[in-house]
Amino acid sequence: MFTLLSQRQAHLIEQMDAKDADCKQLEQTYADFYTLNRLISQWKRVYAKYIRPHAKEIQRQGNVFKVCDVGCGGGDIAFFLFNWLKKDGINAHITGIDIDDRAIAWARANRIASAEIAQVNKKKSIGLFFECTSTTELVCRDHKVDLVINNHVLHHIPFEKINPFLTECAALGTRVICNDLERSSLAYILFSLCYPLRYRSSFIYEDGRISLKKSFHKKELEELSSKGWRVQRLFPFRLLLMYEAKS
Repeated sequence: MFTLLSQRQAHLIEQMDAKDADCKQLEQTYADFYTLNRLISQWKRVYAKYIRPHAKEIQRQGNVFKVCDVGCGGGDIAFFLFNWLKKDGINAHITGIDIDDRAIAWARANRIASAEIAQVNKKKSIGLFFECTSTTELVCRDHKVDLVINNHVLHHIPFEKINPFLTECAALGTRVICNDLERSSLAYILFSLCYPLRYRSSFIYEDGRISLKKSFHKKELEELSSKGWRVQRLFPFRLLLMYEAKS
């Protein structure tokens, strides 16, 4: 059970990323993320401290708050964020993107139904949308948003591609928030011992353990990110890598 995670094991691959992943387990994984991320991802705290004030300022300027959720998976974080903003009376246009068409198909079928889509005018729309695309393609389109977010994405990316990915995120959004796990032997043990049995029909249990082995220490993220980015811890066992463009 005890695993010393002093060294990052970047070569490991999560089961849900496999092209031949069992469809039933994969769909159950997307469904389970809804509850799991509400419990552990801490996005509600991130929203209250960093996102809501920014969104209110954009709305005061008479604009719709535009967000891109990169690597959105089953769309749960984008869905949460859209509804938190709606509850706070903030008009938002949120697009979840993922390069895996299986994730986008599932998100479109299961996460967009309860989100209101409305047209403010021909140039401004509010709603929750999903698209199978990449940050590279969006940058080529000169796509711009107020905020780029991603959840548990950094540790999936090959090391040599992380900096180009961050550069693309910064090109898309005036602010970027990357929320990921912090590698920790204690977190690994607690996850292994306390993980609810009800989730073991999906990939989350094994993939969660793999993700902890692939994730970063705070110093590692600080060393690989370029100027303008900052890293801070988020209790428990999480790291935020954030960027804000100079005005």
